[in-house]
Amino acid sequence: MDDLALLRGAIAVALADGELRRSEMGVLKGLALRAGVGQMSFDAMLDAAKEGADLAGNVAMISPDAARTALELLVAQARIDGEISSEEREVIVRIAMDLGIKNDEFQTIYTKGVGRADALRKARGLD
Repeated sequence: MDDLALLRGAIAVALADGELRRSEMGVLKGLALRAGVGQMSFDAMLDAAKEGADLAGNVAMISPDAARTALELLVAQARIDGEISSEEREVIVRIAMDLGIKNDEFQTIYTKGVGRADALRKARGLD
């Protein structure tokens, strides 16, 4: 269930700014594979999100550790293209609230997620 919730949140974050970049799509496809979501279901989820479905609503994790890890991954996924738009950040903040993550912990997780994405971008020669 956590993998599917993470995928739903990642789709919501990726589409929040109205653009789905190739780097974001790569992350989404990897999460779909991990969650056992087939191509048709994945495409349906993307289409639903593009049409306004709130995939970020009711994102839940089975443990606080899973919630923190998921949020860090969502931040990294948003940053993988080099920036986090204000729309992406709004979705991330809403998901953090739904997961019960408080502001001070959110800032720590956010910083770790940005660092994770920046390290990956540097390793791939994107910076």
